[in-house]
Amino acid sequence: MKNAHLLPNPVVTAEKLLAKAGITTPPVELAQVLSVWSNLFIVEEELDGSGYLLPIGELGAEILVNKDHREERKRFTVAHELGHWVLGLTLKKKVGHFAQPKNVHHAETERWCDTFATNVLMPEFMVKANVPHSDPVLAINLIVDAAARFKVSEEAFFIRLWETLRFQVAFVAMEGRSGEEGFSLVRSFAGEEEGVALERLLAQRLVAEQLGGSRFPILSFSSAAGKVRCAGRRLSDNRTILVLKWPDPICK
Repeated sequence: MKNAHLLPNPVVTAEKLLAKAGITTPPVELAQVLSVWSNLFIVEEELDGSGYLLPIGELGAEILVNKDHREERKRFTVAHELGHWVLGLTLKKKVGHFAQPKNVHHAETERWCDTFATNVLMPEFMVKANVPHSDPVLAINLIVDAAARFKVSEEAFFIRLWETLRFQVAFVAMEGRSGEEGFSLVRSFAGEEEGVALERLLAQRLVAEQLGGSRFPILSFSSAAGKVRCAGRRLSDNRTILVLKWPDPICK
């Protein structure tokens, strides 16, 4: 990561910006965030890509966004490009002109803006406040509805849950004939190790019976990290969402 240390902390930078904009609850209103500057605007256009930052003069810019994208995608694009704006202003303070960091690899700058965008739209303090329960039985309904509250994609929010609270969200599907049903993992939003552990769990006949026998299954199992608790909610005849709470690795 060439000269990544030259960039400010994206998490702290996002938190300071939200505080300055006076935003404490979801969804983060991006227009309110951008109003911190009087000459920064969002413009929706027909674009080949997601969007980009277009400087238009002395300390002014437009964030161009693909008008055909879904609202959640547009919001992430705006937050990402806002990261480029913040980096440009940071460099201006140092060298006297607005520009992106020159001594940092482009891919590292893009990762910085992605992290910044994530922390603007789903800051850790806000995620924890909206999912205050550590028991998945109490948290699952909040988790299922949270993406809509934050106005982000389910994928983005479920990944954020794993990063901040060690909640693994997964979709599983029923397969097999009547009386011989089993469950397969469709998508897991956690680490690779946890995904493998869940696949092994689903292969157990008793677990399949519990999942198939209730619209709201609850189960626990032991892992190398400690005891893991799981709650589920059947979304359709062959699709179930599972929420697993993994122990903090520091507490092993």
